[in-house]
Amino acid sequence: MGGVGAVRGVAGRVERCTARPADRGPGGGSGGGGRRFGLLLGDEQPLVRRGLRALFEADPAFHVQGEAGNGDTLLEQARIHRPDVVLMDADLPGPDVLGVARRLVEDHTGRCAGVVLLTSATGLTESRILGAARAGVRGFLHKRESSEEIVAGVRSVARGGVAMSEHIVGQVLAALRCDHPAAALRPAGELALLTPRELQIFRLVAQGLTNQQIADVLVLSEATVKSHFNRICRKLALRNRVDAVILAYEIGVAGGVAEQRSTA
Repeated sequence: MGGVGAVRGVAGRVERCTARPADRGPGGGSGGGGRRFGLLLGDEQPLVRRGLRALFEADPAFHVQGEAGNGDTLLEQARIHRPDVVLMDADLPGPDVLGVARRLVEDHTGRCAGVVLLTSATGLTESRILGAARAGVRGFLHKRESSEEIVAGVRSVARGGVAMSEHIVGQVLAALRCDHPAAALRPAGELALLTPRELQIFRLVAQGLTNQQIADVLVLSEATVKSHFNRICRKLALRNRVDAVILAYEIGVAGGVAEQRSTA
């Protein structure tokens, strides 16, 4: 599977895996009506696991069902608890992490556990990001993110969505450049739905710029950039920044965009 297809394929897995019973019973469910998401934690360091447990136990949307210090134990815990979502260190000892992620997804008959990788400051290599996407991973979060951002990302994945730290978007961009240099281009006509300002922001997002960086380039507030990007997502049926990067590659407008300073 090519780079674009690999990451885009996550969307198909999301659609297949988000259907859940109306009532999962203790420790499960959709997070609505008092029910909580079952969560497993995987990290080699006991201190990190204790910190993560305390963080998620303080949130009423989650029920921490178990934790593990290696991949084998995590898989065993998953077989016992059948969690809604698994948050695991990208460098978890034991079997290959991507193999563990694939088994966490595939072992759930009739539904999938959402898998979130928590990466160190060095992050994942481009090839590992695409491999993780192929394995069904739906979340990529940096350990340096705030507690609120980590919880929000895991909650998004538990609800069937995706979560991607802005810092990792740049790595996805690099992975697509290396893995899919000669993409079969899609028609660019859908960009006609965007205003000139939205098109500027779409092109800058496709380069991997964060909202704050785009605000600096275009001399706008970050809140204004966020508002424009939300409208772009609605018009183009995008879920997040990664979808925007992939679309930009598919229609041939990614990269090589000159920075333009202008007023709103």
